[in-house]
Amino acid sequence: MEKTDAAVLRVEYYSGIVPNDKPDRARIMAPPPLIVLICIALGFVAKHFLPGVPFFAAKGNIRVSIGSALVAFAIVIIASSRRAFIEHGTHPNPYTPTKAIVTDGVYRVSRNPIYIAFLLIALSFVLFTNSLWFIASAILAFLWLQFGVVRREEEYLHGKFGREYDDYCRRVRRWI
Repeated sequence: MEKTDAAVLRVEYYSGIVPNDKPDRARIMAPPPLIVLICIALGFVAKHFLPGVPFFAAKGNIRVSIGSALVAFAIVIIASSRRAFIEHGTHPNPYTPTKAIVTDGVYRVSRNPIYIAFLLIALSFVLFTNSLWFIASAILAFLWLQFGVVRREEEYLHGKFGREYDDYCRRVRRWI
C-alpha cells in the first residue's frame, strides 16, 4: 500500500465517508442559521461603511416593538416546527438523515417554515436598525437558502421518499 492510499483510508475512517458513497443527508452549502447570521452581519457591515437613507422617517419605539413581534413570531414558528419533527421521530438538523416527511402543523402551510422564520428574523433588523441594507441582506439570505439549501434538500428528499414527497410538494407550497 502506498503512502497516499494509507492517507485516504485514514480520511475515510475518520470522516465516515467512503468515496462514491452518498451520505444519507442533503448536500447543503452551509447550516441555514449560519447563512442568515452571515447575511445579517453583512447588513451591519454595509450600514457601517455605506450609511444610507433611513427606512422610516419617524422615530419611536414602534419600530422596535414591531421588530420584536416579528422575532417572537419567528420563534413560535421554529418551536412549532421542531416539535413536529420530534413527533415524527426525525430531526430538523439537515446534517442528519431524514426519517420521515413532516406534513402536519406548520408544514401544512409551507414546506420550509423554519427558513421563513429565519427570514423574518433577518427582516426584523430593518426595523431594529432603521436601515434598508437589511432588506438587501434578507434578499441575499433568501437566495442563498433557496439555491444552497432548499433545492438541495428537495433533491435529497425526492430521492429518498419518491412519490410520497412529490405528492407533498404538489399539496404544499415551497415558501408561502
